[in-house]
Amino acid sequence: MDQRKLHRFDACAQVLACPICKQPVSREGTCLACSHGHRFDIARQGYVNLLRGAHAHDAYDRFSFEQRRRVFASGLYAPVAQAVVTALAERSPSSGQPLRVLDAGCGEGYFAEAVRRTGAAVCAFDISRDSIQLAAGQNAEDGILWFVADLAAIPVQDGAIDAVIDVFSPAHYGEFRRVLAPGGRVIKVVPTAHHLHEVRELAADQLRHSAYSNRRVIDHFAASCRLISRTTVSHTLALTPKVRDALIAMTPLLFSVDAAAIDWSGLTQATVEAEVLVGTW
Repeated sequence: MDQRKLHRFDACAQVLACPICKQPVSREGTCLACSHGHRFDIARQGYVNLLRGAHAHDAYDRFSFEQRRRVFASGLYAPVAQAVVTALAERSPSSGQPLRVLDAGCGEGYFAEAVRRTGAAVCAFDISRDSIQLAAGQNAEDGILWFVADLAAIPVQDGAIDAVIDVFSPAHYGEFRRVLAPGGRVIKVVPTAHHLHEVRELAADQLRHSAYSNRRVIDHFAASCRLISRTTVSHTLALTPKVRDALIAMTPLLFSVDAAAIDWSGLTQATVEAEVLVGTW
């Protein structure tokens, strides 16, 4: 195995917890182990599976994650990534060490990588093994702790994180609060009604709901923690045919739609619009 991928886990004893007994885990050769003898192999891609039991996850598969990577490479979501980085810059670490950031529901790793480039110490997880395999295999020297885990039982020690980012993903505010250090922040990104409106308009006849509202998600956020700030980010980009096809394949908006029955030739641009919510306890 590439030693650079193993070195991602050199400092994991300060962050990760055994999903069975909750004790810290540390690297022992090519696996992680706790003091009670529970061991977890580090996969050749450079991640560890800390998911216990059988879990169903959403409709994303390896192909859709690959298409997400192509869309992200186009720059369509770059302003969202920058908004997350800007929000993180307002949170000072609890010690003299780099800011400790957890990416919850990280997918193929685009936002975790953007945060890592700022010098933050990043760990990132998703319930989908396909997505983590892609993320961990991308850059052996990214220094990110990649692992497969369940949002409802995050294998991270209490108070080990300075900030949690949750971008276009489900949230578990009880777990976020537990893993955050005092004064820690959660940064959640949710789409607005204008998000990908060009796609929604072309698929309107097949969509279960022609309109979208993020009010329930925002109200739940505000009820779960103290809302510090709320910022809207909007960006429209011209699409090449390849990026257009990748966007159609990756967006969950179309997972229940017969995309082949729609004429997408008029989809020449797309708008990404989201609200960035920052909260604390």
